[in-house]
Amino acid sequence: MARPRTFDEDAILDRAMLLFWRKGYEATAMSDLVEELGLGRGSIYAAFGDKHQLFVRALTRYLDFQNNLLTTALDAEGPAVAQLRDVLGRLLAADTTCTNAGCFSVNSIAELLPHDEDVARLAQRSLRIAEEAFTRQLERAARDGELSPAITPAEGARLLITLVQGAQIVRKVDPDPARAVALLDSAFTLLTGQPAALAPVPS
Repeated sequence: MARPRTFDEDAILDRAMLLFWRKGYEATAMSDLVEELGLGRGSIYAAFGDKHQLFVRALTRYLDFQNNLLTTALDAEGPAVAQLRDVLGRLLAADTTCTNAGCFSVNSIAELLPHDEDVARLAQRSLRIAEEAFTRQLERAARDGELSPAITPAEGARLLITLVQGAQIVRKVDPDPARAVALLDSAFTLLTGQPAALAPVPS
């Protein structure tokens, strides 16, 4: 009979996620995981499988957090554009958790695609969820007269996804949070045809 685990699996996944986030997949050795997680190799293999399986589970946990934020923060109440602007600001601010390491998802895509099918599948699913959520929100904005007639909701959603992904790369070079705020303001000026309301700079 196997002995019950004496560790919090979610807490271990969070620590593994932060390690992979800081170092990247290839640069993270099993010895790094053993030291960071405080578990022996045998315990890691028994609970999570090999390094790649652990990485995929950590990335899944990260993306689930992002997807949950989108699905719970965007609703049918309040001005659609202001709500969407707030959510995107929160997504960018959340990625300061790991100092200036950028976005875990974007980093993983840059490092492992197109050859890693598991990561590709996770990334494609996450982008699809985001695009659908943004499109629904911008459709509501269009009905309420908030969206510029020069752009469709689907076009606006793709613009925002590309901008946020690109902003994560740029921020690794220039981590000034004011730059990310200015990028979002510019994007929403294009989407609405109106100057964006000033948003606070994330700390």
